[in-house]
Amino acid sequence: MQKILDILFTNRYFIYALLVINFFGTIYGFWWYRNQFAATPAYIWPFVPNSPLTVLYFFIVLVLFLQNKRSSFWEGLAYFGLIKHGMWTVAIITLYHLAGDRSPDNILLWTGHFGMALQAVLFWVYYGLPLRFSHAVGISGWYLFNDYLDYVVGIHPYVNTTLVDIAVVRNLAVSYSIVLTIIFLFTAWRRHNRKETLTVERGNT
Repeated sequence: MQKILDILFTNRYFIYALLVINFFGTIYGFWWYRNQFAATPAYIWPFVPNSPLTVLYFFIVLVLFLQNKRSSFWEGLAYFGLIKHGMWTVAIITLYHLAGDRSPDNILLWTGHFGMALQAVLFWVYYGLPLRFSHAVGISGWYLFNDYLDYVVGIHPYVNTTLVDIAVVRNLAVSYSIVLTIIFLFTAWRRHNRKETLTVERGNT
């Protein structure tokens, strides 16, 4: 597995291919939300397109990688969103399928959103995530606030509530946010402790 990842991630053409895929994924995602934009006040539009925004964040990450630069903030913002919204959509469409809705569009959405989550996990595993504690708190807070807007204010993505109860939709989203928040805070805490340990060791040499 490691050899395969080495081959992929050291090949700039692979990064360029992902850049193109995520660019068109962002465009398609915003187009998919066109009806919801039309029915939503303009001042709240930045909070409406959940998945396309996270793909856009990852597009920024890829541009930085091609410039041999990294940003733990943008990486964290992208990975959290790609995994959360990617796996949330996979779960919802799987429930649609089990309820009898097997439309080709759903298969396309399932595949695309699984790919969203997968690329985030692979980049995170391969490159790590040097997350600051302040970034972990801010990113987690952003996505939890997004859940509040989605399920309290009521701007969540359109779902077929005749197939899946809205409580299930909400609980899945919030559960993903909570689990990722815990992982992010733990990741940042571990990085902080490692830095402190290295500082102490250097001071003793």
